[in-house]
Amino acid sequence: MIELILIITLSIILNKVSFKLIPSLLIDGDAVAKNYRGEVIPLGYGLVFSLNLVIIMIVGTIFGYYEVYQIYNFIILILAMSFIGLLDDTIGNKDKQGFSGHFKALLFQKKLTTGAIKALFAFIVVFFINFYINQDLSNLIINGVLILLMTNFINLLDLRPGRALKVTLFFLLLILILSSKNHLLIIPIIITVLFALSFDLQAKGMMGDIGSNVLGVILGLLIVGSFSFILRLMIISALVLVHLYSEFYSISELIKQNKILSYFDRLGR
Repeated sequence: MIELILIITLSIILNKVSFKLIPSLLIDGDAVAKNYRGEVIPLGYGLVFSLNLVIIMIVGTIFGYYEVYQIYNFIILILAMSFIGLLDDTIGNKDKQGFSGHFKALLFQKKLTTGAIKALFAFIVVFFINFYINQDLSNLIINGVLILLMTNFINLLDLRPGRALKVTLFFLLLILILSSKNHLLIIPIIITVLFALSFDLQAKGMMGDIGSNVLGVILGLLIVGSFSFILRLMIISALVLVHLYSEFYSISELIKQNKILSYFDRLGR
């Protein structure tokens, strides 16, 4: 019980401080962008996820709350995805091209996009990590693909205030309820997402790719470590369908046309 109290306390303190300081840092560094309403707000506050969660994981590991081998994978992937997210936020093409758009540009136009770099770099890092934690080829492929698809899925949703964070929160709560493992790891992530959700819904900033990448890879790792092989296959199937749909149609329009999805999408704005 004491470890849970300490982790929760540390999470709250770090987030209170971060959400006061990071947005100002971004504005001072001219890391700003226009949101969907045309308002200029700080871009990349998702840096908070990387900083806070890595600190919490390191402190928790030092105190013996987390296993070193488990946190090792989380920290490597968080830092790797933060790097390519930061790259995308700073020098990337802001047009949402989808997987096919980035690779068509690379193969047929000989044009390198940050989206292509992100996809290739993420593929290499994710499969490198999975190579050492999976005993068989099927798990290596399934887990690697799931993490990559979940990372891009959260990125696809990050087009309206709070949307990606609400979906992330839903998955985190689902994992917490369905799995008895990792509650000490999931709770500080939930706290961080709740702080971000309040900030995001007020349109005070955009978390950027650095935020959506980190949330996606964390969800992917948690699902890989919590759910059965069959359930992971089902999640992959659903994610593949979403990605195929997004290549031809607008996810925002789909949400807008569905009363239930639209209600939850607008909730809190």
